[in-house]
Amino acid sequence: MNLKKFLPGITPFLLAFVLPLLLVYIWWGGFNPVQIEASVAGPYSYAYLESRGDYSKLPDKAVEAREVLQAAGIAIGNPITVLFSNPDLVDVGQRQARTGYLVTPGVTVPLPLEVATIPARQVLVARVRAGSMLAPGRAYAALDGYLQARGEGIRMPTVEIYEVSDSVLRMGQLSVEVERP
Repeated sequence: MNLKKFLPGITPFLLAFVLPLLLVYIWWGGFNPVQIEASVAGPYSYAYLESRGDYSKLPDKAVEAREVLQAAGIAIGNPITVLFSNPDLVDVGQRQARTGYLVTPGVTVPLPLEVATIPARQVLVARVRAGSMLAPGRAYAALDGYLQARGEGIRMPTVEIYEVSDSVLRMGQLSVEVERP
C-alpha cells in the first residue's frame, strides 16, 4: 500500500472522530491518577432508597431520593452509594445497594426514604477526579489491582461518595471506601 495515498484519507477521520473522543475522555478525567490510601472515614449520616437489582439503575434512584429530599426542604450533602453485593459474585437481579445523600445527623425524612449511619472506621480509600460515569470503573479497577497485589480482594460493603465539582472545567471526585480488616 502506498503510504502517501493512505495518509490524506486517515487525517480527516482522526480529526473528525478520534481527536474529539480523546479530548472528551481527557476532560472526563480518563487519564487522571487514582490515589489509594489507608484512612479513617465516617461517621456518615445518609438518607437513602433501598435498591435490589442492576447497579446501572442506581443513578435513577439517586435522582428520586434527591427529589424527595428537596420537596421536603431537607438540605442535602454529597451523593452516597453503599454497595452490599460484589457484582463479580452476585447475580444482577440479587444485588443490593442503598443510594441517596449525606444529611445532617438526626434529620427526619419522609417515606419512602430511610436514614442510616455509617460509623467511623478504618478504610482503604481510592480517589479519582473524573466524571461520575467514568470514575467508578477507574476507582474499582485500581482498588482491585491494589488489593490483589496483596493477596486480598474487594470486601463488601463499599461506600462511594461523589464530591461534585464547583466548576464546569473540572470533574468531581469519587471516593470508594473499603473497610480494612
